[in-house]
Amino acid sequence: MKDFEQLSDTHREDVQGIIPEKWSKLVEIATKPKRLFRKYVRVDTTLLNKEGDIVHIPRRGEVTSDDVSEGGTLVPQVLNYSTALVLEPSEHGCAVKISSQAIERGLVNLLEDATEELSSALADEEDTDIATVLSASTSNQLYGGNATGTADLEAGDVLTPELLTKAVREIRKNDYAPNVAFVAPEQQYCLGTCDQFTNAATWGDKTVQKTGYVPSWMGLVIETSTNVLSGLGGISTAIAYHTVIVCDSRRAGCISVKRNPSIARDYDPLERKHTIACTMDRDQGLLNDAAVCSIIVSDA
Repeated sequence: MKDFEQLSDTHREDVQGIIPEKWSKLVEIATKPKRLFRKYVRVDTTLLNKEGDIVHIPRRGEVTSDDVSEGGTLVPQVLNYSTALVLEPSEHGCAVKISSQAIERGLVNLLEDATEELSSALADEEDTDIATVLSASTSNQLYGGNATGTADLEAGDVLTPELLTKAVREIRKNDYAPNVAFVAPEQQYCLGTCDQFTNAATWGDKTVQKTGYVPSWMGLVIETSTNVLSGLGGISTAIAYHTVIVCDSRRAGCISVKRNPSIARDYDPLERKHTIACTMDRDQGLLNDAAVCSIIVSDA
């Protein structure tokens, strides 16, 4: 036991050395977007837990009606399925390895925590892949401001209610019914600060002030996701942009699921480590190109 003289002579560094460090049971989980896009595409389960590795989703051709004179003969038309979306599910997955010592001595349930993180990563990749195939549509494309391509985007060429309305028009011209728009947080901000939604004199109400986001417009549900595509454009100055996706969710995209997400665990007694793997089998594609309209706009 140290006497008072010895304690009073103790340096600060020594005191710090005897102060224990603690680990909290509370874990700050890295933020990842929840699976969002799947509920806005058609889900095909033809291959789910069945034999086969490729599914063909046929696109039916059109039949037209015409006048028929009295006593006239109808001319049969050919109902064809000349094209099809071909999906070939492949395996997607991620895994972690955790030592037995960490599991036995740690305050946190590492196995449970790792499982949650792996499933989030798998869902995040699925969202990104669906957003990518929807953005690949070339039938309908709009740009912010006076731009005609990403190379001539300028600051201020942001998303506006008018652009969303134009996208709705373009899709309806192809006999589809758009019902959802995917935007990045930057585009949600542009809408949220627009007079159209905040000024009562221009039809605005208190929805944005109460909720912090614009929930809908012109029959479109506005969904915010960090997984919509982004890039850099501009003539001389690098302009950050995102691709807003407006589509008819019933006709635009499709995901084929061969195997739903599954968790597998293994223990190696020699390494004394647990391995956790999360995998699924799927593929996704653009079912009807004209059911989508991309809007490429600058972030600010």
